[in-house]
Amino acid sequence: MLHTLSSWLSHPEVNWCVGIFSVLAVLASLVLVPRFLAKLPRGYLRQAQPPAHGSMARRILRNVLGVFLVLLGVAMLLLPGQGLLTLLVGVLLVDFPGKHGLVVRGLSRPKVLSLVNKLRARHGAPPLET
Repeated sequence: MLHTLSSWLSHPEVNWCVGIFSVLAVLASLVLVPRFLAKLPRGYLRQAQPPAHGSMARRILRNVLGVFLVLLGVAMLLLPGQGLLTLLVGVLLVDFPGKHGLVVRGLSRPKVLSLVNKLRARHGAPPLET
């Protein structure tokens, strides 16, 4: 498997594609992730379970976008970009049982909460309440 991966990476075209993908991923995460985090309600961490909203088509689109962001976040753990924040936003978008508890535990960590609140402040949103 490592041999196959190294043979792929030996092609200049693949290196260019990875480089372009990295630049686009960084730009997208710098623009979209803070905006999404700023739109979370102030009391999101204290809600028992946020209400499900939107039509079925909108929920499907949200889940597809969430899965894409999770995969992008995993890629950005190895490539340049805001991997953890992109993963967080992807998880926030995907619907699955126990998601809210997982998100609350992740966002309640002091360093993560501090970073999220700084990003929210830049967009004029109040800090999340714990």
